[in-house]
Amino acid sequence: MSDTAGERSPSTATAVTPATGSNAGTGADDGGVAGDVRGIVEGALSAVGRAGTISAANVADAVEGAGRSLSRRVVNAALAERRSVTGRDDLAHALAEKPTSSPLLASGTAAAMATRVVSRFGPLRFLARRTPMWLLAGAVPALIASVARGSDELGLVASHLATRARAQGIEPDPERVRRAAVQVVSESEVDPEREPRHGALVVRWLRRAARAALPFTAGVATADPDGIASRAASVDPALLGRPALA
Repeated sequence: MSDTAGERSPSTATAVTPATGSNAGTGADDGGVAGDVRGIVEGALSAVGRAGTISAANVADAVEGAGRSLSRRVVNAALAERRSVTGRDDLAHALAEKPTSSPLLASGTAAAMATRVVSRFGPLRFLARRTPMWLLAGAVPALIASVARGSDELGLVASHLATRARAQGIEPDPERVRRAAVQVVSESEVDPEREPRHGALVVRWLRRAARAALPFTAGVATADPDGIASRAASVDPALLGRPALA
């Protein structure tokens, strides 16, 4: 599926209480990240349930808003946290670390989580009837873990971009950093003034989850940490600053 950039948008930062991805703590906003992650998975499954088949375009459209919400929340958190991820090698090392077990999977058994997600939408009930619960129990947590890992990747890239901008005396604009981080992870051309396709990035995460559910795979680990780090390191920090007031 193409990761073609969308329309240009004005840079307007949205204030969000700090939170991170799957490594978040247990504060109140952690529910916001968890809600965004679950919303993406539920939206994807709902789109499949309504159509009766898997279409990348339909899924991308269904999760565009939730994907944007998650990326905005995670990037705002990364900027507030001010985690230092200075060099390309630092970022590559952080991305290559084995993902920790997501707290989103700790609230109950995999089967119970699958049941909760599936029961949220009427169109999904056919999946529960026709699909063995052991398969749902494995697939739904893999989807959640992959999306949560994706939020970690965005947070790390955002921290790297913000660190480099601040090192040059530039105060990073949250919306420009968000767009650039999504474009870096999506392997798209970086233009912080152009709104990226969040749904296309989410589809990449969901495909990773499908592969992770198979035996003898690397799970939801970041596939190309060196490539992501190299693309992030090539971004000009001057593009990330707050726009001058007219």
